[in-house]
Amino acid sequence: MSRLPAPEIPVVPADPDAKHGMDDIAKSSSIEVIDKELARKRKGGIAFVSSISKDEPVVTRRELWSYYLYYNGDNGVGPNGYSMTLFQSLANAAGFDPVRGPGSSCSGEGSSGQCVVPWAGGTKAVSSVVLIANGVCFAVSPVRYLVLCIVHMKIPYVDHDLDLHNYRFLLQTTFASMTLTSPSRWGVAMALYMVGFISYGATLVFYAALFPRLARNTAHARKLREQYDAGLTTREEYEREESLEKNRISNISTTHSNIGYIITLCLNLSLLLPLVDNPLVDNYVIVLTNAYWVIVGIWWCSYLDLRSITGD
Repeated sequence: MSRLPAPEIPVVPADPDAKHGMDDIAKSSSIEVIDKELARKRKGGIAFVSSISKDEPVVTRRELWSYYLYYNGDNGVGPNGYSMTLFQSLANAAGFDPVRGPGSSCSGEGSSGQCVVPWAGGTKAVSSVVLIANGVCFAVSPVRYLVLCIVHMKIPYVDHDLDLHNYRFLLQTTFASMTLTSPSRWGVAMALYMVGFISYGATLVFYAALFPRLARNTAHARKLREQYDAGLTTREEYEREESLEKNRISNISTTHSNIGYIITLCLNLSLLLPLVDNPLVDNYVIVLTNAYWVIVGIWWCSYLDLRSITGD
């Protein structure tokens, strides 16, 4: 909205007869005058209310719950937690103490506390390799989002397809961790971790982008919009109620994410404690984490084609 002052409209004095005629017209059609004044203000840029398509379906209770449950499973324990743990564990197992030379153990008795792995014809500390992996993830993510935005401008309704692909891609890469059974595959673990991390961030981006559209299509918000269009409620009241709808959905979904985080950790302890000496325990934990997300998040995929983030 422009911050420039509205231009002054010169008032032309009218003759008395014309004034009486205008008063009669105003009294006989007061509703029409109010409607025209409301329309003039909205067209002039005074009111700023987000656009909405009346063709969009009203958000149902099932759709909202599937939205909450998706975030319940997409809590980050798998891609951000155990994938990193598995990658770093394999890298440490494959590395050696640079002080004691190749073939030595990084955690054996008398080790110096340093650990390096073969890297580009030389060696590099495991901690540096982990930082490189995270740095590449953070560098690729914004570029990927920029490309997706350009694609979205060309193909407006491609957003739900991209979100579904991210969901599938993340599950595939994390389930592929079952193949990481020996320290020599630490490079594959690094690649899977990076792909999973980037895909996980994308699932959150597309998920969060639907907050405004869901909030504007709840039964309560649609009723308020109809009242606003009919001139029965003010712009401030409508925007306040719409903001409350956004906050309500956001707070409930965030609560479900935290609940899912706790549930997933408790489920993982059921594997970590009895299988503490099993070398594949981290692999099993990742599979359990993703299986939980599939169970609670698959329902949201059936609603992806109903919503589009175009214009938000």
